[in-house]
Amino acid sequence: METNAPWTLAVAWDWMEESARSADAAVQGTNSWVPPVAEELVLAARASMLSQWYPFTSHNYLRFVDGPAFWMPGAQGDGNEMAGSVSFDTGGPESSPVFRVWSGLLLRKPDPVLVLATPNAAEAVDALLGLLPAHDVESRP
Repeated sequence: METNAPWTLAVAWDWMEESARSADAAVQGTNSWVPPVAEELVLAARASMLSQWYPFTSHNYLRFVDGPAFWMPGAQGDGNEMAGSVSFDTGGPESSPVFRVWSGLLLRKPDPVLVLATPNAAEAVDALLGLLPAHDVESRP
């Protein structure tokens, strides 16, 4: 691929899977508040209609934009961010992993609203997809 060529969705998702796998390996067996479940979440999202969006992570949040984000090769602007995300941490019973679905944009007013907390990545993805109509967004931006 040409150095400055725009990333395709497939390339963005492949990169996200690899990054998630690496992040999981870095925290595996440690006493981190971030559990090794990033790859599980990315795979669940990629298997859904979210695969039509460009994925990116911000700390322990999986987020989405409608085109290559400004830091991705060949980006032509900032893109439009999906007004929802999924975070993950060890806030479940006995410090088990939990996925949290948020409605709204992170670090913007009004503050995002917690919609669901679940130990199941696929359930979290389904809940995020369910938010799209509330934000006047189709499955594809």
